[in-house]
Amino acid sequence: MHKKLTMLISASVLCGALVAGSPAASAQDVNYNLPSPEVVEQRKASRSNRTVSERFGRRIMEAFELYSEEEDILGAIAVLEELSPRDEYDKAYVDRFLGNLYAANNQIEAAMQRTSAAAEANVLGWNDQAAALKLAADISLQLENYRDALKYYDRWLQFTGDPDPDVFLRIANAFYELKQFDKIIRPADLAIQHYEETNKNPYVLKIASYYERKMYSDAIDVLETGLEQLPTESVWWSQLGMMYMLEEKIDKALQTLEIAYLAGYLDKESQIKAVIQLYGNNGIPYDAARLMVKHLEAGDVEKTARHYYSAASNYEMAREYALAADMYEFAAQLEDNVSTRADYYRRKGTAHLRAEEYQQAADAYLKAIDLGYEEPGKIYMSLTEAYFYQNKFSQALKYVLEAQEYSDQRRNARSWESYIRSKASNLGISL
Repeated sequence: MHKKLTMLISASVLCGALVAGSPAASAQDVNYNLPSPEVVEQRKASRSNRTVSERFGRRIMEAFELYSEEEDILGAIAVLEELSPRDEYDKAYVDRFLGNLYAANNQIEAAMQRTSAAAEANVLGWNDQAAALKLAADISLQLENYRDALKYYDRWLQFTGDPDPDVFLRIANAFYELKQFDKIIRPADLAIQHYEETNKNPYVLKIASYYERKMYSDAIDVLETGLEQLPTESVWWSQLGMMYMLEEKIDKALQTLEIAYLAGYLDKESQIKAVIQLYGNNGIPYDAARLMVKHLEAGDVEKTARHYYSAASNYEMAREYALAADMYEFAAQLEDNVSTRADYYRRKGTAHLRAEEYQQAADAYLKAIDLGYEEPGKIYMSLTEAYFYQNKFSQALKYVLEAQEYSDQRRNARSWESYIRSKASNLGISL
């Protein structure tokens, strides 16, 4: 059976540069059933193409020239702020112009006040009214007034009938910020549908929507579809692998992360360690150990006792005992806890013993004893084997007698003592 793997993926990782969501709030729905082109044309025709009164027209032209020819935004604002039009059309036109100027000068609150006033008056020509609604929505989004942004985007869609993918994307983002995660999917899908070139951001928002609702299978579908369109989107490969892990589809997780690794898309320590862990849990310990060592040496994974121990244990499972012993040595050198360090030397000794490196095994076991290994009887029996297989029978006898002092080893040690004496006698060695 596969070992259950739990990987926490933060929403901030999934959403990249998206700002953390604001407190949950009730947000109105958006009407995505847009008016037909015929209705929009009738609406355009019904909007009178009025012009501002002559009295204000000269001042507006003066402001426009300051802005466009001299790039004097503040001067243009000063000219328009002196005006006090009473006619609703003149006032809306001046408000819209000032809203644009304040926005250009990054005076966002003032821009919102003027732009929303122009939009709410609803008397401007079709193009100007559409622009006012759009700007009011965009500024609301910038001010993090997400419900107002949704209101104005909704009105803009119904006014223009324009399936603008950028607007759908901003609507989806507003719902994300309001934690209305279920409402993200429709506008994100509409954005995907209407972008002429594939844009990754609607996919990112859909992934976040499903992830936040723990709908991992749906998130996987989005990632798979997104990668068909944008196969070089490196972050998505690692996210897809992590999602497979959350769904306990371990084989697919390994396949996906292996592709991402070989393509050079995995550059974070956590990603590399995830691949290593998957190799280990899929019964491929040699590759798990090899990758760990490679990235330890390259500095991609922090050189810690725990990481070297991981490499050692995987090499041991792969029956690469000499390599395992080397990794246990590194682990022991980096380990601060004396008891754990002693255990690493015991493991190193056992790895050497299995590799038939008997003197190195004995040296490691002796270090474990010197460090106060908690069960010395076992170490003495291992030392007995290490010296016996070197035909160093006197040392083997010494440690088998030490082992007999421990009740859990006594019976086995006495059998070994007889065996050592018999073997030495057969070779003409006196003990």
